[in-house]
Formats: sequence, C-alpha cells, structure tokens
Amino acid sequence: MYKIASTLLILILPLSVSSQQTDPTRPFGATAAVSQSSDSKSALVLQSIIQSNQSKKAMINGEVLTVGDKYRDFELIAINSNGVVLQSSQGRMELSLFSGVIANSK
Repeated sequence: MYKIASTLLILILPLSVSSQQTDPTRPFGATAAVSQSSDSKSALVLQSIIQSNQSKKAMINGEVLTVGDKYRDFELIAINSNGVVLQSSQGRMELSLFSGVIANSK
C-alpha cells in the first residue's frame, strides 16, 4: 500500500508544481497587461493605400475599402497619397498613413 501511495504522489506532484511556475524572465514586480477589447474595437488604423492607374483603395483595420464604402459607422469619402477622410454622423475623421495621429473635425 505504501508503494502505491508513494507512486501516485510522485506522479501527481509534478502536475501541481508545473501549474504554479511563472516566467523566469519576467522583471521583478511586473504584472501581466490586460488588453482592453473596447479600445481595440474603437481604434481605426490606416494600414496602407493601394493606388493603381485608375483606382485607389485603402486598407483600414485589415479591410480593403474604396471611396463610398462604409466601415462601421463611417463612410470613406476621400483617399489621397498620405491618408484618408472618413465621414460619420459625429463628424469628419482623417487618418494619416505616416503617423498615429487621428484628427477629428466637425
């Protein structure tokens, strides 16, 4: 009976120890960051502008759009070489390709 109990203990002990391990490279006192899904949903990111001889397209948050297309509550109304202009019921928004700045105007 003693051999069976000790064998089970030896088999179960590593399972409980492995669940308690932490990242050894983590800086002292650091805690894991929790991402806010609502912030990522509200942020619009202009990723690229695709321009051919006769058409311009913009990639916003992974979706390819042309002028007149709607994305969420916004309508894409202009595409230029540096950014795009979106229109919604709350006003006009410009997304720049080369900076993280979003400018709102009414």
